[in-house]
Amino acid sequence: MRLFARAVVAATTALVVSTTPAHAAELPVLAPQSLGDFSVQTRYFDVAVGPERDQHCTVVGDIYVPAGLGPERRAPAILTSNGFGGSKDDQSGAAARFATHGYVVLSYSALGFGGSTCKIYFADPDYDGMAASALIGYLAGDNDGVFTDAALSTEAPALDVVRLDAPQDPRVGYLGGSYAGATGLATAAMDPRLDTVASMITWNDLSRSLAPEATGRRPVGPIKSVFGSAFLAAGAVLTGPLGYATDPARAAGCPNYAEWVCDAALDFAANRQPGPATLAAMRHVSPVDYLDRVDVPVLLAQGQKDSLFGLDEAAATFEALRSRGVETSMIWHSWGHNDRKGYPGEFDIKAPDPFAQHEAALVGNWLDRHLKDRDVDPGPAFTYFRDWVPYTGVASPAYVESETFPVGARRTFRLSNGVLSEGDSTNDAWTQTIRGAGASMPTTFGLPNLAAELPVPRVSLPGSAASWTTAPLTEPVDVVGSPELSIGPTVSGPATVFVTVLDVAPNGVRSPIHGLVAPAVLTGSTEPVTISLPSIVHRFDRGHRVGVEITASDPSFAGGPGPADVTVSSADPINRFSLPTVP
Repeated sequence: MRLFARAVVAATTALVVSTTPAHAAELPVLAPQSLGDFSVQTRYFDVAVGPERDQHCTVVGDIYVPAGLGPERRAPAILTSNGFGGSKDDQSGAAARFATHGYVVLSYSALGFGGSTCKIYFADPDYDGMAASALIGYLAGDNDGVFTDAALSTEAPALDVVRLDAPQDPRVGYLGGSYAGATGLATAAMDPRLDTVASMITWNDLSRSLAPEATGRRPVGPIKSVFGSAFLAAGAVLTGPLGYATDPARAAGCPNYAEWVCDAALDFAANRQPGPATLAAMRHVSPVDYLDRVDVPVLLAQGQKDSLFGLDEAAATFEALRSRGVETSMIWHSWGHNDRKGYPGEFDIKAPDPFAQHEAALVGNWLDRHLKDRDVDPGPAFTYFRDWVPYTGVASPAYVESETFPVGARRTFRLSNGVLSEGDSTNDAWTQTIRGAGASMPTTFGLPNLAAELPVPRVSLPGSAASWTTAPLTEPVDVVGSPELSIGPTVSGPATVFVTVLDVAPNGVRSPIHGLVAPAVLTGSTEPVTISLPSIVHRFDRGHRVGVEITASDPSFAGGPGPADVTVSSADPINRFSLPTVP
């Protein structure tokens, strides 16, 4: 085990207990009739994975079969897996619901998790995609390499209950969240037999998710240190000593991970950024790299309270697929990696109910349309949740539907001396300087993004931040999409700044929207730059003020060029801030 990996594990074990990314959510189902009881049996799959298909791994899964099915009465299937750190058992509640509503469900532990052997490959199409493809073969009736015991000594009987569209081609969809959400897309890229994917709270580009850069001029920026260290430590200690003893290959090279994961950690530690090989590896395990091979209908659901995989990850996948004519819909719900609870009547990850939860019905209708051929509304191209709308019962009144994306129109504010104004800017000269931008030691105090929902103000040391706010609003302003800040800064050298949208209450409390932050790397020139902030869905209420703040550092990030001083002044007429607003 590498020294660096050992150090990270020792330093972050306590952190992982509270911050390991969530397991995949238990997911919903909607069908008009229940078939009643079902059976559950565990299966072990000997799968061949890797670029050359020459590495064998054992995958453990549970097959849920509704009562009454057989060769003459078949049903469509759903393939589902776990989020990071989880197992097949995480989906047991949802799998049971699917089974009682007429689906055959195969819930399995992803490679490196929950009893499945081999390392963690971060939803790599060549590994995780091919493993899932082998399980699709089992659903089609192929029992080669399928066993009833972990020793792989007793061959399992062939499965003859799944509806077939053609020989060896089952009617099957993939449903998963977070890690499994990416695995579903990877599977679609590797196996054309998959009929649809419902992917929740996952990434489009893992390098951008873990090391975002908001100007678009560099492939990556500073790393999300809380999430990054949690991932590395959690995966390394996941199986414990017994796992390494029973599967020694896990310990070779990078412990329990593909080699590029440790290379990425070393790159960030030594150089504050990944090298070309690491960057290529991170993109290889990202949908952005293989979406041109995904041709089946895709439903995307992403969380507003998610500083790991934000709304823009789903938006990028949505736009890439729609541009190719692939049927795609997108939901922006309230919950995410920062807060899995959500709002009443929206989506309950512990007890999904399509008859009492709006998002559960949308997901269930999507699956029934594409797997059961039910004549149901495919749903809007885009729908989003508004947490400021009162309702009782089902959350439908809080959701807005749109056949287009993005929505709304831009509302632009000029930057003056600490003020955002919509009229002509004043002739008064002003200057604001952020000192020590990109310094290795943080100069901003506050809670990390994971705890950003708590009402704790962010406080910056004198000289380390610049901010602008509007006058108190006379009417509410509803924002849906990505705010943008355009500035022409003077920079003493390459520097990294962190930009946040603030909701300033009448009592002066300054709240970052869901703790979302945009790191931006400035080159040292005076060239104008536009910084795209994370997409939000938020109402700035009457009497509140809209604010935007630039800070020299952020407690949730590490790395990036710096330190240097960054000055924004009235000398540059480009200074403006825009919000995508809806009526």
